Amino acid sequence: MEDNDDDYFSDDFDALPPGTLYELEQHAFQATQASATQHDAQPVQNERTVQNQATLKPPPRLHTGLTNEYDTLEVGELEAEVHDNAVMTSALPPGHHVMAEDSGWTINGGMEDPMDVDDESGQLHAYSEFHARLEQLAQEKEQMQRELAAAKAQAETKAGEIAIIRSKQTRMTQDYDRQLATLRKAMADETAKHKEQVEAAMSEGKMLATENIFLQQDLVEETYQLRNYKAKQKTDKAPPVTPRKSRALPFRDGFDDEEIAVQSPSKSATRSRRVTPTVPGKRKRQASHDNPTPLQLSPVGELVMGDAPDGPEIIADEDRRSPGAASRDQRLMKRLLNHRMIPDQETDLEAMAKLSFPSAPRRPISSFIMDEIAHLETGCFVLDYTQTVGSLWQRALTERFYEPVPRFAAIVRYVLTLDDAPLPEIMTSLLGVLQDSVEVNAVPRFRYSPAAREKARVLRQTPQSDLQPRVDSTEALRLLYYIACETLHLKSALESFWRQIRHTFILVMLHGSQPLKDIVLILNLLSTSIRPDSFGPIMPSDENQADVQKWIIDRLTFMLSESAQPDEGIEPYTPYDICAMRLEVLLLLEALAFNPVAPSREHGSAIIAAHSNALARLFRSMHDEIDALYSSPPEQDLRVSLVNGLMRLIFGVMRRHGPSINMQEKLACVPGSKQKHLVVLTRLAFCDGSVLEAGIDDETVDMAHELLEEWTNPQEAEALAEAFPSSRRE
Repeated sequence: MEDNDDDYFSDDFDALPPGTLYELEQHAFQATQASATQHDAQPVQNERTVQNQATLKPPPRLHTGLTNEYDTLEVGELEAEVHDNAVMTSALPPGHHVMAEDSGWTINGGMEDPMDVDDESGQLHAYSEFHARLEQLAQEKEQMQRELAAAKAQAETKAGEIAIIRSKQTRMTQDYDRQLATLRKAMADETAKHKEQVEAAMSEGKMLATENIFLQQDLVEETYQLRNYKAKQKTDKAPPVTPRKSRALPFRDGFDDEEIAVQSPSKSATRSRRVTPTVPGKRKRQASHDNPTPLQLSPVGELVMGDAPDGPEIIADEDRRSPGAASRDQRLMKRLLNHRMIPDQETDLEAMAKLSFPSAPRRPISSFIMDEIAHLETGCFVLDYTQTVGSLWQRALTERFYEPVPRFAAIVRYVLTLDDAPLPEIMTSLLGVLQDSVEVNAVPRFRYSPAAREKARVLRQTPQSDLQPRVDSTEALRLLYYIACETLHLKSALESFWRQIRHTFILVMLHGSQPLKDIVLILNLLSTSIRPDSFGPIMPSDENQADVQKWIIDRLTFMLSESAQPDEGIEPYTPYDICAMRLEVLLLLEALAFNPVAPSREHGSAIIAAHSNALARLFRSMHDEIDALYSSPPEQDLRVSLVNGLMRLIFGVMRRHGPSINMQEKLACVPGSKQKHLVVLTRLAFCDGSVLEAGIDDETVDMAHELLEEWTNPQEAEALAEAFPSSRRE
């Protein structure tokens, strides 16, 4: 047991080298004090480490190995070693000098105070300054964070205010645009209403002036008849005349026996004898012995038929009682010869007595009228007079003498308003000269049209020097249209009318350089030419007829997008006027395609379907009208009507002749039509009926959707449906 105890307590510590035991102690101390020392002395560690490395050294007798230069170094020797103040060389690695110094151990003096008073106060002062600096930095950081938060809040407030101001500005701009559009629309409506009122007032004034003329003429006739009646009454109270003898007398007094009135047999010879009344104070005359039988006087009031005066009074009275053809002709002759362009001015014959043709300067035009009427023997004065005026009108145009043309037009207009005028016979002498009058200014305008000057770089307006202001093309077109309307119920007369209309005249008028009112009149005139199997002027052969119809369709479809060019010095046309003209073009195309005379016939729609670029132009025009709607124009109602009408026209033609139409080939003929026709169909098919698209019919939407489904595959149709979820059709 004793041996074992000795073995237990003898743990060979004595055999350990002195350096190893010292190293273990340092490690133990370092394990318990390292963290605190490292935390407290970190600010001044670097400086002190440098100093200790330079000053501290291990004792000279302490060797880093296991033996010294004499013998093996025991632990007891290290414990019993007395260290003097002598300078020792360090036997520790460089890293252990710091640990020794930080732990408070001194090498050359044994265990002393861990830190000197000066070093401790310096560390405390540095630590306090460092801590104060940290607190200052922390406060500055908090201050900067507060300022940053305040700046962010202020920036968010400003951004919100800016967003509110922008939204208000956008809303104000939209309200202003809406109010401006409303005002423009109201102004356009008021302008149109005022124009209608002015036209109505002018037409009423013209009607009143015409009625006044008729009333004046009736007054003249009534005055003339009253004068005749009074004259007739005076003749009824004729003075006494010489009575006829009742028997043959041996002596004649110069009168025939047949002219002498027979004395009434109820009267006796004694009663019939009369003597000259005597005057008091005078001597009575003795009876003549040469003629024993005195003259017998007829009683007062007895009218002798042979003595009644011959004259127009009796004829006028008979005409008044039983009016006939002669009396009507005479009445119309009086009206025509008494016609005036303006009431209370000179008559037509008086005015034309002052004018002469350049080819006959010494002869007035009125003498030509009287000579022509005298040689004509049609039996109708109105027809004779109209033919004479028409021939003189044509001569004035041939000689370019335009001064009497307005008066000729006024005479023709007055003749056409007469109820008894033979219109089918009259129009034959007027149709040629009316067309020539229109072409006096229409041909120069056509030369400046975009179609005639398509190679010119700059389009020019028609100069006023090329126009003749005395020749009113609009008035001539009105007369033509009036004649066509008056012959609508006469099939033969209407066919005769369109046989005399030149196709070149129609094509020249269907251009944007012509005045809009003339274009509207020629469109209305063409509407009267629709027949079951044809339209337009009647040509001598079917081939020529087909060519003319194709040219008319070509011009009409082109005018839906053609720019209108007014004459030089005339104000530009407004979009409202242009849309109104295009709407008239569309109405005519619908009438041609869906024949109102024979609805079952497909002649007009077949021409539109077979035309190389008619359908493509219709799609392009519809796209342009839809595009213009999004700017909220004042003429929005007209543009919406154009869109609805164009879709009805296209859909109707496609349904009638769809299998025979190669749409891709037709769209390729007009630049941009391939894209525009899909765009416009998509817009209409998925129209949601917003403010800008208000007025587009549901029919139009359904038609566009049906056509779009035919020209797109299912994947494209599904993609379009997803792109427009708010479609009105859905």
